[in-house]
Amino acid sequence: MIEQAIYGGHGAGGYQFLARSPGFLDTWLPAAERLCTGFGERPAGVACPGCVFAQPFGPGRVAVVQAADQGGDDAGRPGALGFRLLVVPAALYDGLGGDPFYIADQFPPDWRARGELAALEWTAEAPPARTVEALRKVLDAPHSAILLGGAQALLDGTRLVFERPAPDAGLLRDLWALLPTNSRREMWPASFAFANAGQFHAVVVPRDAGREVPGYIDERQAGDYPEGNYEWRLQSAVEHGDQREMDALLARRSRRQMIRLALGLLLVMAVIPPVVMLLPASPPAVPPAAPPAATPAAAEKPNLPDADLCPPLTDHERKQLAERLRRFAGERGIDLPAGTTDAALTRDIDAVDRALPAPEPGRDPGPLRDLGPVQRQLRALLWKQGVAGYDAAGLNTVEMVEKLEDKVGPSRR
Repeated sequence: MIEQAIYGGHGAGGYQFLARSPGFLDTWLPAAERLCTGFGERPAGVACPGCVFAQPFGPGRVAVVQAADQGGDDAGRPGALGFRLLVVPAALYDGLGGDPFYIADQFPPDWRARGELAALEWTAEAPPARTVEALRKVLDAPHSAILLGGAQALLDGTRLVFERPAPDAGLLRDLWALLPTNSRREMWPASFAFANAGQFHAVVVPRDAGREVPGYIDERQAGDYPEGNYEWRLQSAVEHGDQREMDALLARRSRRQMIRLALGLLLVMAVIPPVVMLLPASPPAVPPAAPPAATPAAAEKPNLPDADLCPPLTDHERKQLAERLRRFAGERGIDLPAGTTDAALTRDIDAVDRALPAPEPGRDPGPLRDLGPVQRQLRALLWKQGVAGYDAAGLNTVEMVEKLEDKVGPSRR
């Protein structure tokens, strides 16, 4: 269920909540009011016919807000602003791909409503999957460099401010279409606000209202932003019609997820040594009757994460990996049967391993199938082939295959 409220000017009484659903709690009202007043003071002569913005709204909730002028005065100047707040459960917001514009489209506001409103129920389908053709249309525009540079800047932790005389929902929708889904769930856009108070990751403001705020760049700087890996790969996938590559990019982990994963690994590494020290010491070994024969130096071993730190692959991840392995194998004359189960992926990795050139002496971790989860098998295969960064934190299985492909080079068939 989605709770809703309308906040706006009402005669001499000033701004107040004019209508709300029963589940829109009294304890939410101060935060909801701050959200609306944070829109900023209207600059002279600036109208807001309609815009959308989104912000987190307490634990487990997201506020998707529609704002618009409510009429005008005798001189034709815009009247008071109206705000319609949709309080969406975070799980639903995430499930809809972090797209506030799609959510707002499903619930046009009734600005005349007063008193008690009904709670809303989500009955629409999920947003349509992003296709190469859809993103090709987004990038077939004179400002495509701004969109691509802006997307890369957002993923690098920079924020964007655009100056326009009026709301520009199309610009923000196009920018949002280029971002990975996991990143969209953690970023907050505004297709218009009267001032840049720093609470949005990407925001459109009136002319001369985009004053410098630390961490923000304007659209000129976005157009000149240094080309990054994500921007280059996304543009290449769209230009070459590579839907699988584009899907993998749009499904990549967010910066926050990568940081959480790295911190988790650091925590594990910090806990293991003290635990080992607390284990009881082994009894002293009985000296042998004769000196043991000299043994060869221990073989090198790969630095693999513990099996219990490798989460099970989702159906979507297994399917992506199977497709990428088959493409890699097919270019090298390796025949892999269809299948996306863990057993099938283990079989595919073993087949690729046996077909690749023999690794350097000493690089033998034993049968890959005995190493447990598919992620560990792939990392061990990369190690055998001397792939740098095989043990980097945060690599997904598709990125591992890409690293292997870069190492062994193109097919010679």
